[in-house]
Parts: sequence; structure tokens; C-alpha cells
Amino acid sequence: MPTPSMEDYLERIYQLIDEKGYARVSDIADALEVHPSSVTKMVQKLDANEYLVYEKYRGLILTAKGKKLASDLFSGTNF
Repeated sequence: MPTPSMEDYLERIYQLIDEKGYARVSDIADALEVHPSSVTKMVQKLDANEYLVYEKYRGLILTAKGKKLASDLFSGTNF
């Protein structure tokens, strides 16, 4: 079960990918007003929980699980 913080990150990543076609650590940090190192730590947690796939220096993509949760959060259906 994702934490509220994980949900915030997933939702913002989903929005960035929808708007730009990609989401970089720096974009996420700017959007959430946090340090890039905090984003990296959270992205690694989200990767470990199979919500996204993160490759250092290459970017990230949402998995089907992450995309579904982020889409639900973004649209307000939230389970």
C-alpha cells in the first residue's frame, strides 16, 4: 500500500509524463518543491514497489500498476 507521499509523487509524475512525455528528477523536484536527492530516494522506493522503472541518468517510466494508481489519483477516484 503506497504512503500519501508516494501517491503525491506518482500523481505528479503521471501529470508530467502526460504534459511533456517524460518526467525527469529535476522536473519532479521543481513541481513538488523538494530537493532532487529526495526525489531520487522516493523514485527508488517506487521502483522497489514496482510502481515505476527507474534507471539512473536515463529517466523513469510508470509500470501498469503505477499508471493505474496515478490515473485513479489524478482523476479523483482513489480506490
